[in-house]
Amino acid sequence: MDSGSSVEVLFYDTFKRMELSDILIPCTYRIYGFNGIVTVPKGEVTLRVSDGQGYLDTLTTFCVVDVVSSYEAIIGRPWIAGIKGVASAYHQKLRFPSYRGVVEVLGDPQAARQYMQLDIQQNEEIRSKQRRENNKAKEAKAAEELEKVPSQTIANYETGEQDIL
Repeated sequence: MDSGSSVEVLFYDTFKRMELSDILIPCTYRIYGFNGIVTVPKGEVTLRVSDGQGYLDTLTTFCVVDVVSSYEAIIGRPWIAGIKGVASAYHQKLRFPSYRGVVEVLGDPQAARQYMQLDIQQNEEIRSKQRRENNKAKEAKAAEELEKVPSQTIANYETGEQDIL
């Protein structure tokens, strides 16, 4: 759960493992700020979210994104508000009313920390790779420009044109 997220997210790797490819609905919006970049969703899917104990059973529309993450899905503010829940990241708890009374779902702080560290590490690796690729592209472009200068100078010399470098 991420009480700061304004959309429910299902990661594409998880979506593929669920073998639901024929029910993906195209969408036209973009997610801004996700992992520090603009993310174009692959589509949306509506799935049943249940706690398996009969306290919670709701249909939820997820935005499917093809982004590397250690998480399976992210449940955000709309879903929490939809079940009239109260989430506490500090206490790793979600409380919501049900027909059987107030239900409390406890998180695992140690697992949350491990997932967060893994997510940070994966995102840093992706950013490092992107920086290396950008630097290689800049170096290739600079080398290409440098190769043009001598051949252009020779061509100008042969035609009698003078170039000032």
